[in-house]
Amino acid sequence: MGLYTFLKIDKSMEKIKEQRKKERECIAAYYDKRMRELLDPWYGDFQKWKRGVLSQDKLSDRIHEFHTGNQKLYSLFCQNREFLLKLIEWEYQNEVKE
Repeated sequence: MGLYTFLKIDKSMEKIKEQRKKERECIAAYYDKRMRELLDPWYGDFQKWKRGVLSQDKLSDRIHEFHTGNQKLYSLFCQNREFLLKLIEWEYQNEVKE
């Protein structure tokens, strides 16, 4: 293998590494978005409970709902990278809010 071929391969690897980094950042941002969607309402419910507006039973139900949603989110992010990137792209193109 000549030096030119080696340098060409090295640059290709750098492009792949850069692309993978961008993909990881995209997936991380999407995970943050989805987790915030899951946590924000629960946080409000916890504050209501603290003020005495929401009963412990209702808060317990909400915690269970959060746990179930978190399991689904975890399951989603166990999918392969290509699936996640296609999902993110589709949601972006279709302006999916939640």
